[in-house]
Amino acid sequence: MSFINPVVAFRLKVGALLVALAILSFPALAQEPEPVRVDADAPVLSLDDCIRIALGGSPTLMISAERQHIAHQDVKGAYGAFLPDLSLSRDWYKSERTDFDVQQYEYVDVPFQTTDSNGDTTDWLTQQANPLGTADETVNSKTGSWGGRANLNVFAGFSKFSTLSSAKNNRAAAEASLGYTRELVIEEVITAYFNLLRYAQLLQVAEETRDQTAKELERTETYFRLGSAAKSDVLQQRVQLENTKLDVVIAGNTLKKAFADLAFAMNRPLVSAFRVDRSVLETDYGLEDLPAMYEEALAKRLDLQSTELSLEARRKDVTTAASNLYPRIDLFANYNRSDNESPYKFGAQLSESTAFGYSVSWAIFDRMQSWTSRSKAKANARIAEYEMQQAEMNVQLEIRQLHNSMVEARERAHVSRETIAQSQEELRLAQERFRVGAGTTLDIIVAQVNLANSRAQEVQAQCDFLIAQAMMNRAVGRLNPVGLSH
Repeated sequence: MSFINPVVAFRLKVGALLVALAILSFPALAQEPEPVRVDADAPVLSLDDCIRIALGGSPTLMISAERQHIAHQDVKGAYGAFLPDLSLSRDWYKSERTDFDVQQYEYVDVPFQTTDSNGDTTDWLTQQANPLGTADETVNSKTGSWGGRANLNVFAGFSKFSTLSSAKNNRAAAEASLGYTRELVIEEVITAYFNLLRYAQLLQVAEETRDQTAKELERTETYFRLGSAAKSDVLQQRVQLENTKLDVVIAGNTLKKAFADLAFAMNRPLVSAFRVDRSVLETDYGLEDLPAMYEEALAKRLDLQSTELSLEARRKDVTTAASNLYPRIDLFANYNRSDNESPYKFGAQLSESTAFGYSVSWAIFDRMQSWTSRSKAKANARIAEYEMQQAEMNVQLEIRQLHNSMVEARERAHVSRETIAQSQEELRLAQERFRVGAGTTLDIIVAQVNLANSRAQEVQAQCDFLIAQAMMNRAVGRLNPVGLSH
């Protein structure tokens, strides 16, 4: 007959009562909700498949593409400034004029003679106007003309050349921005993809921990029936099982959110269920030289290239803003042909004219507008230069932080693997001690929790490393259009 210390017995009874109250306080935990399940017949999408889908319908990417199109049209417009302006004009109108109470006359021929110095006579006729009264007169007339004009600017203070150069730099900057936007979309998909894998792995860990706890409860109940375990041990294992079931529910809900995040990153928030490829989780935790990555980023990053090209465009804008400080020279030519049927027109009814020449103008004083424009353009150029310097420092800081994150994730993964082996051994020893009566159920529960935490930490470290690695590939400019690193 085994002897139990009265104090220990009292503590066991109190512990059993508390456990029983805990179970009664959470009746919802008695039934295990169904965890997230992905249809086994659902298609498997690789990481590249998800990236291609995202790139095919990204509104952010399409906005950037339209901005590139606008920049391309600006270049065409800058080239057009070197061509002449040509215009054609056509005018036609018809008019009706009425004069009231106009004096009317009757004209009659009146003969008369003149005699010269030799006595010779000459007969002549002249008209005599006899008034007849007044009447209204209406006159209709039509006038038509057409013409053409050509104007060519020869010199405008070098503004055409600087505007063209600025437009080209802006176009190249827009192309670089489009490429970097593409890389950001890829990075977002990669992050969501690895997070989905992360929570799928954590769900698997939670399910395996639940199953292990259920087996431990079954073993404890067997020991209780044999009299080698107390009722409180069974109750503690039951509470632990309910806790693991709750962990499965939480992990399942988190997996649902991760799936929604990936679907959103793919621009298909209402997409049906699909499965993902878990083979991409394999990694050797390799790290690269930090200074070398700095140099690579400065040479390859598209956002830095876009910032540098924008800086060159702002410098060209200074020349454009100063163009009004120089004289302007234009050549012009005009042609006009007119057909006027008005009875009041002087000269021929049909006429044409041609004119050509040049004009020179120089704004001597324009209320300081040119000087202030050039000063503001220079300030914008300096701002762009400072932004370039800040962007380079931001890149260096980002690479350093990502490198530190990768180092930390790698070390956490190594520690987790060691901790998993240790936790497995601790669980085995706790189970053996409990079997021979030298341990408690609490030791087993603590060992189970430690093992589950260690496995979860390994999953977290692995996914953190892979996400940081993908972000590092983007940070140094290595992401290609399909998402794989060069």
